[in-house]
Amino acid sequence: MGSWEQLIENFDKRLDHEEIDDFLVHLNESVSRRIKALEDESSSLSSENFEDPRDVDAYRSHLDELIGASYSAKVLGDELSIIALYKKVEIHTGNVIKRKIPSASSKNLAYFNQLKAVVPYIENVDGYLAYTELRLINNSIKHGGKVSAELANNFSFWKENDEISGLEDAFKRLLPEVKQYVKKLVERIYADKP
Repeated sequence: MGSWEQLIENFDKRLDHEEIDDFLVHLNESVSRRIKALEDESSSLSSENFEDPRDVDAYRSHLDELIGASYSAKVLGDELSIIALYKKVEIHTGNVIKRKIPSASSKNLAYFNQLKAVVPYIENVDGYLAYTELRLINNSIKHGGKVSAELANNFSFWKENDEISGLEDAFKRLLPEVKQYVKKLVERIYADKP
């Protein structure tokens, strides 16, 4: 294999996720700054700042609502990071599969059954369980934000119908294994090429 082909294979083995990481860094910094500013403002309030001293409590309550909205933005960002990571895996592996397995070009690999038909060994690839959990979390987010029966049945620490939560930790936990899955799947695809 020439150096160009090796370069492409090495590129294919790597899941690029830097923009998701950057998004999370910026989101977390922004939310932390915003919450700190609101908390500082709230703690510095005194009745002397208001024409009617009774307004201080109403304004402090308003600041608390803004803090809650900032936490909600963080939760939304964590959901988006999971969706983005899953979409990255889906697009990246789909492109490699369609390029290396000619019979896959007519398939919609977003449907797991079609993906499994083209890559029947997928369940034996290292990191497959992390990929599956990521896929099922993604589906649960997109379909109401509650833990689906399939996610709960396959991963006992998720409880059916609970609100999806802890996604920042789930992202950090799944990312290394999902990267391993992409690498091992691509290695297998390249090894099986015609």
